[in-house]
Amino acid sequence: MNNLVLTQAVLVAQDIEAKGFLGTVGKIAAATIIFFIAIGFIVGLLLGIVIGRLTKR
Repeated sequence: MNNLVLTQAVLVAQDIEAKGFLGTVGKIAAATIIFFIAIGFIVGLLLGIVIGRLTKR
């Protein structure tokens, strides 16, 4: 009985640790995607301004 309780406790601890790791990886991935989208908007805005001035529209 004692061995079963210990095994269950270890499995629960591993599950919690895995969820925490995946949550961290998800947050890093989301931040990276948001960063690249923001860079894309800035570059697009600058290109729009430059092209607008060159074509005088």
